[in-house]
Amino acid sequence: MAFLSDPKKVPIVATTQEHLDIVDIKDDLIVLKNGNVCIVMETSAVNFYLLSNVEQESKIYAFAGLLNSLNFYVQVLIRTESIDISRYLKHIDEYKAKQPSPKIKYQIDIYRKFIKDLIVKNNVLDKHFYIIIPYLAWNPKRPSFVKQFFGKEPGISNVDNLISQAKVRLYPRRDHIIKQIARMGIHSKQLTTSDLVKLFYSAYNPMSAKLSGDLEDFVSPIVSSQS
Repeated sequence: MAFLSDPKKVPIVATTQEHLDIVDIKDDLIVLKNGNVCIVMETSAVNFYLLSNVEQESKIYAFAGLLNSLNFYVQVLIRTESIDISRYLKHIDEYKAKQPSPKIKYQIDIYRKFIKDLIVKNNVLDKHFYIIIPYLAWNPKRPSFVKQFFGKEPGISNVDNLISQAKVRLYPRRDHIIKQIARMGIHSKQLTTSDLVKLFYSAYNPMSAKLSGDLEDFVSPIVSSQS
């Protein structure tokens, strides 16, 4: 039992990570096992049906201009998840603690219960929109057969060099997308390394609490298998 109580001696088992397509997330880029490197950009959104006919046509023409200007691959991803109101509820609790009147606290409790029931019963969803820009590497360097025979994992051995090559291609494409998206009145930004890790963590651990703090604080795998 002493062995199990010592966190330094507990073996780390990250079964899910063995099945991920991701080799590394570095310099705000995703490196995949097939040698491809990707930029992930998050965009804002507009309610198309609330626009006037003139505004709708303007958005359509701007989007057509974006598609016609592309000479590289892109992927559009829409992610839907249940809205997280934990921060808002915490803010309500903090506001309640500062109130001297029991009647005001009672009204705050009623409001808090109403908000929580509204979100849970109606299953209010939140949508996030992403544009993924890939760099397709033709010949990523991998360990030789001899090294693999002696236990070297058949991964990519020139990640830093691969990232340097990808930046030359990806950054102009990213800037082009940002410019074209802005013509539609939509804001876009590239996700940082921290943003990407938190995004994939929430995708593979939907029932867990969201990550907080600096990534340097995590010294063990943060993606694990679920029964």
